[in-house]
Amino acid sequence: MSSTTGPVEPLLVDEVQRELRRCLDRVAALGPGRLVRPGPRPVGAEAVDDEGVQAGAPVDLLRPLLQQLADAGADLEGEPRRVVPVLGAHALGHQLAVLARDVLAAAQVRDDAAALATLHNRLVALRRTL
Repeated sequence: MSSTTGPVEPLLVDEVQRELRRCLDRVAALGPGRLVRPGPRPVGAEAVDDEGVQAGAPVDLLRPLLQQLADAGADLEGEPRRVVPVLGAHALGHQLAVLARDVLAAAQVRDDAAALATLHNRLVALRRTL
């Protein structure tokens, strides 16, 4: 991700943190059983799942997003990309928290408002589809 010319606004950081909390609350409320249970494809799922995969369960939306966050964090830190390990549904909230906070921290260090805006948009889209 490329940096923008403007500094990161504290309001944007607050918005990202608030949206992350909302997503984590939603994942926790669903619980492991409902995260893996297939259901109808939610409206707006394409905003999270930009590869066009037909998701049958919330976990099918979360795992690609986790990889996108890991890739964004690695790119911001200048590190090689790594595959996010597939853990049980009970660990998805923890993975989301760690990876999103890594992107948030790296974007703040690099003063990259575009990376923060992308993170915020992905979290909003995820929350709306869960």
